[in-house]
Amino acid sequence: MELSPEYRAMAFVSSLQCLHLGGRDGIPVRPTRPCATRMSSKGFARPRKIFKYTGKVRPGTVSPKRSVPSDIMRPSYADDGIPKEKQPQKPWEIEIKSDEDIEAMRISGRLAREVLDLAGRTAVAGASTEDIDVVVHEETLKRGAYPSPLNYGGFPKACCTSVNEIIGHGIPDSTILNRGDIINVDVTVYHNGFHGDCSETFLVGDVDPEASRLVRVTYECLQRAIAVCKVTPE
Repeated sequence: MELSPEYRAMAFVSSLQCLHLGGRDGIPVRPTRPCATRMSSKGFARPRKIFKYTGKVRPGTVSPKRSVPSDIMRPSYADDGIPKEKQPQKPWEIEIKSDEDIEAMRISGRLAREVLDLAGRTAVAGASTEDIDVVVHEETLKRGAYPSPLNYGGFPKACCTSVNEIIGHGIPDSTILNRGDIINVDVTVYHNGFHGDCSETFLVGDVDPEASRLVRVTYECLQRAIAVCKVTPE
């Protein structure tokens, strides 16, 4: 079935975390049909009047997609936006990674973290979310990697930038950051057949106590969850 641009545009989800898309066991996620956006020459997704916003953030103008050099290893969806990998027959079928695979995953994750740190330094008052995307795109290429979000389901940028009440997967655009904002930057890089995925929420200047507590508690929950992860004895 041929997917329309609108259908593919909303497909980007966070399922790429350390997912091997280079072989038969990759797991693409089927996109969901958007219900309150439409394509526009003035921006990638423009709101319809029926959409009920919960805050003040509104879409800005999205610049054209940036290119990736031909010598960079590309995921299967890089050209047409559609992943080519097959889903497993059963949800409990889990591929056991080799030592080489695990090392490649570590490298991808480390590269993603490096890029995210640089993106966070750009998240200051007066910068646009587009400015952050430029840093992510360029720094990813410098590391010989492909910015995974780019053209996944038609997604037009190298990372996701979600400001204030935006839950996730915000599209970088002309939106300007102001003091008191919080912004989540989600970075995923594709390197040597594996995606490394990480995100962090940054504070733009001094933020109100409620937002500061939200970020702090979320981080604490993440660290406690990571502490639970361990190898199960056979």
